[in-house]
Amino acid sequence: MFKLGEYEESEAAEIADSLKEAGVKVDLKPSISASMESAIYLEGRESQLRERIGDFEVYDRYIEALKTVLSEEVEDEELVDRYLSLLNPSWNGRMEDIFEDVSKIAKKSRESTPSGIEEASAILTNLLGAAEALQFLDAALELNEIDVHGGAGGELGDDPLLRIPVDPDDCDPEDELTKSILAVRLEKTVEVRLDEMTTPLAKNVADEFAEEFAEEYYKICSIGMIVERVLAPPGDSNKIDLDEFRELLVFEEDMEGFVMTVDGTAVAEEMARTLKKEGVIKFKGDKIVWKG
Repeated sequence: MFKLGEYEESEAAEIADSLKEAGVKVDLKPSISASMESAIYLEGRESQLRERIGDFEVYDRYIEALKTVLSEEVEDEELVDRYLSLLNPSWNGRMEDIFEDVSKIAKKSRESTPSGIEEASAILTNLLGAAEALQFLDAALELNEIDVHGGAGGELGDDPLLRIPVDPDDCDPEDELTKSILAVRLEKTVEVRLDEMTTPLAKNVADEFAEEFAEEYYKICSIGMIVERVLAPPGDSNKIDLDEFRELLVFEEDMEGFVMTVDGTAVAEEMARTLKKEGVIKFKGDKIVWKG
C-alpha cells in the first residue's frame, strides 16, 4: 500500500471520495495521534511584567481592549468577537472568519505559485495575531477570576495578574515569575493509503481535486508512473536483475509547464514484492522475471 498521508477525518473522506470516483482503491485507517508543545511564560502582576518585558506596547493594547469589553458588560457569546474587533477591525468581530483561515492556509500552501505562498503567509500572520490575543484574554480572565458568563462583567483592576509567553533564551529560569508548561493534545487522524496497482487511474480525477490537492495529486502520479513503467519488461528480454529494476524507477516526466523527476530506488524491492503478489513477475534473490 502507498501511504499518501494523515489528515483530519473530513479531509481524508474528501480525498478518498475523489480518488474512488477515478477508480483508485483507497483504504482509510483511523488512529489517535498525540502532539506535544512546551512553552515558557512569565506570570505575575502587570507592574512586575513591565519590568521584565522590553516591548510592552502590544500587551497594553490587549489590556485596554479587555477593560473596554468588561466595562460594556458584553454577553459572553459576543465578548471574544468584540475584543478582537477592538484590536483589529479587519477581524470584523467574527470568530468563524478567523477559523476559516485555517483551511485557507492549507489550500493556499498547496499552491506552489508565489501569489499562493504569499497569501498563505499573510493569512497565517493574521491568524497567529488573533491566537496570541485570545491566549492573553483567556489567561487574564482565569488569573483574575473574572466570570463573564451572562454579561456579568468585572474589572481587571490597576495591577492585574497576567501571563505572557517569552522566548526561553530571553528569560531567567530562576525568576519566580517564570512558568513552564507542557501541553499534550490528542486528536483523531485518518491515514489515507492507496493500492499501488490502481494509482495510474488517478489521472482520471476531477480537475478540482488536482488543483485543491496538487501535492497529493503529483505524489500519486509519481507512483502511478512507476507502476506503468514496470508492468512489462523494459526490452526484448523478460529477465533483469534488481539493480536494473532500480534504474527503471528513476526518470523524468514532462508535465504541463514543468518537468517532474521521480526517484524510486529506495522502494525498488517493495515495488517488486507488490508486482510478485499481483502475479506480474517472479522475484527471487536479485532476479526478476516478467510472466507471460
